[in-house]
Amino acid sequence: MRVLIAGLDLDYRQQPFGPMPRLLAMADEVAKLKAVCHSCGEAAMFTQRLVDGEPAPFSGETVVIGGLDSYEARCRTCFQPG
Repeated sequence: MRVLIAGLDLDYRQQPFGPMPRLLAMADEVAKLKAVCHSCGEAAMFTQRLVDGEPAPFSGETVVIGGLDSYEARCRTCFQPG
Protein backbone atom coordinates (compact mmCIF):
# COMPACT_ATOMS: atom_id res chain seq x y z
CA MET A 1 0.00 0.00 0.00
CA ARG A 2 1.34 3.43 -0.92
CA VAL A 3 0.70 6.24 1.57
CA LEU A 4 1.57 9.90 0.96
CA ILE A 5 1.80 12.31 3.87
CA ALA A 6 2.48 16.05 3.85
CA GLY A 7 3.14 18.27 6.83
CA LEU A 8 5.60 20.38 8.75
CA ASP A 9 8.41 18.49 10.44
CA LEU A 10 9.25 21.37 12.81
CA ASP A 11 7.12 23.91 14.67
CA TYR A 12 7.93 27.63 14.85
CA ARG A 13 10.37 26.90 17.71
CA GLN A 14 12.29 24.50 15.42
CA GLN A 15 11.13 21.59 17.61
CA PRO A 16 9.75 18.29 16.21
CA PHE A 17 6.09 18.81 15.34
CA GLY A 18 3.40 16.33 16.31
CA PRO A 19 3.67 12.82 14.86
CA MET A 20 5.90 13.85 11.95
CA PRO A 21 9.25 12.64 13.40
CA ARG A 22 7.83 9.15 13.92
CA LEU A 23 6.25 9.11 10.46
CA LEU A 24 9.51 10.26 8.88
CA ALA A 25 11.37 7.49 10.72
CA MET A 26 8.99 4.85 9.35
CA ALA A 27 9.01 6.13 5.76
CA ASP A 28 10.79 4.27 2.98
CA GLU A 29 11.25 7.55 1.12
CA VAL A 30 11.18 11.18 2.25
CA ALA A 31 11.10 14.20 -0.05
CA LYS A 32 11.59 17.46 1.82
CA LEU A 33 10.28 20.45 -0.07
CA LYS A 34 11.21 24.03 0.73
CA ALA A 35 9.27 27.25 0.53
CA VAL A 36 10.61 30.65 -0.51
CA CYS A 37 11.89 32.87 2.31
CA HIS A 38 9.51 35.77 2.86
CA SER A 39 12.44 38.04 3.75
CA CYS A 40 15.16 37.34 1.18
CA GLY A 41 13.76 34.96 -1.44
CA GLU A 42 16.16 32.08 -0.72
CA ALA A 43 15.05 28.50 0.02
CA ALA A 44 13.16 28.45 3.33
CA MET A 45 13.00 25.49 5.68
CA PHE A 46 11.57 27.15 8.79
CA THR A 47 8.25 28.66 9.83
CA GLN A 48 8.42 32.05 11.57
CA ARG A 49 5.34 32.68 13.70
CA LEU A 50 4.52 36.36 14.08
CA VAL A 51 2.66 38.39 16.69
CA ASP A 52 1.99 41.99 15.59
CA GLY A 53 4.65 41.58 12.89
CA GLU A 54 7.37 40.45 15.32
CA PRO A 55 8.70 36.92 16.02
CA ALA A 56 6.43 35.14 18.50
CA PRO A 57 7.95 34.25 21.87
CA PHE A 58 8.80 30.58 22.31
CA SER A 59 6.52 30.52 25.35
CA GLY A 60 3.45 31.00 23.12
CA GLU A 61 0.98 28.39 21.87
CA THR A 62 2.41 25.79 19.50
CA VAL A 63 -0.46 26.08 17.02
CA VAL A 64 -2.31 29.30 16.24
CA ILE A 65 -4.77 29.43 13.37
CA GLY A 66 -3.76 32.16 10.96
CA GLY A 67 -2.47 33.05 7.55
CA LEU A 68 0.10 35.44 6.15
CA ASP A 69 -0.33 37.74 9.15
CA SER A 70 0.64 34.91 11.54
CA TYR A 71 3.25 32.80 9.74
CA GLU A 72 6.05 33.33 7.21
CA ALA A 73 8.50 30.95 5.56
CA ARG A 74 12.08 31.82 6.53
CA CYS A 75 15.55 30.58 5.61
CA ARG A 76 18.13 29.79 8.30
CA THR A 77 19.67 33.27 7.98
CA CYS A 78 16.40 35.22 8.26
CA PHE A 79 14.77 33.09 10.98
CA GLN A 80 14.66 35.04 14.26
CA PRO A 81 14.26 33.13 17.54
CA GLY A 82 11.44 34.50 19.67
